[in-house]
Amino acid sequence: MVKLRKIFIFTLSLTLCSCGGTPGKLASLAEKAKSYVGYEDNDVNAIQQALPTIMILPSDKLLKDNRCLDEAEYDGKTFTLRDYRKFLAKGTNFRRIISTIQDAFVKDNYPITDFEQAVKNLNTNDAYAIADNLERDAKTMLLQTCHPDIILELDYSANGENVISHDYGNSKKKISYTISAIDAYSSKVESSVSAIGLEGESEEAIFNESLEDKMPKLKEDIMNYFSDIIYRGREVNIKFVVASNGNIKLSQNNIEGDTYSDWLIDFVKTHTVKGAYRMQNNSDYELSFVNARIKLLNEDGTQYGVYDWARDCIKKLNTQLGLNATNASQGLGEIVININGY
Repeated sequence: MVKLRKIFIFTLSLTLCSCGGTPGKLASLAEKAKSYVGYEDNDVNAIQQALPTIMILPSDKLLKDNRCLDEAEYDGKTFTLRDYRKFLAKGTNFRRIISTIQDAFVKDNYPITDFEQAVKNLNTNDAYAIADNLERDAKTMLLQTCHPDIILELDYSANGENVISHDYGNSKKKISYTISAIDAYSSKVESSVSAIGLEGESEEAIFNESLEDKMPKLKEDIMNYFSDIIYRGREVNIKFVVASNGNIKLSQNNIEGDTYSDWLIDFVKTHTVKGAYRMQNNSDYELSFVNARIKLLNEDGTQYGVYDWARDCIKKLNTQLGLNATNASQGLGEIVININGY
């Protein structure tokens, strides 16, 4: 916990330096890291690990208005399908807008996942597959592959139309936009900045000027939020499910004398930050928790996430209780562990 506190204090100092009223170019994190004892003492770049990874995505509204969003029915459920490739092919303005936003974070050494490159790396067939009753559209695949901490969701309209313009001609331009900072794990909107009806000769020039004014608040909100995650843990949901062909009930006693439910509750209690969680369901075949806080970093500064938590739990279930448990997690912020019996 000592190292985590050091990182937390350092992060807050970055927030004050980066987002205060001091004019001029912000000092780089790399330069500040030279004076940070924890950074020099560890093989792992603790400062870089403590900064959120940013990824910029078009909003569903922007996709829909550009005919790049559809719905599909599967087993009585409706799934959203996002066609990012088609969206990127519609024009170059969105690429320029993304580049402008990314540059604003890159200059402060934030890790950035490039949207266009990530889309190119997606397997088209996998991006539209729906299997095991779980949605696996392009957005789901992107998040699973890239693991961003914060999504910057962009809604943008030019000349009153929510369509990517090719910026033909020299007529006066009018733009409106909203950038929402969303926790990629909990899907909670943590901050947003917006502007409506901005006018000028160039969409790009209008946006750049407005963004320069809005960016300090957005960065400050993101850093305050992420500092809180480092200190209090990342918020996730946890679910244990007994398989339909499993030969146990969670209310039964295990080889250690406790019920399986009590053992799992104790594990969650001792493997969340300060025992922060809320039980949602407790039955013979399912045990679930919401608002559970898991640590973000290991003691050596390396990242710790939902996969690591699930792996640690499954190892205990398999070796300590003699169960056959598997990881069925799909989303970034949800841990799903299937218990298949003995």
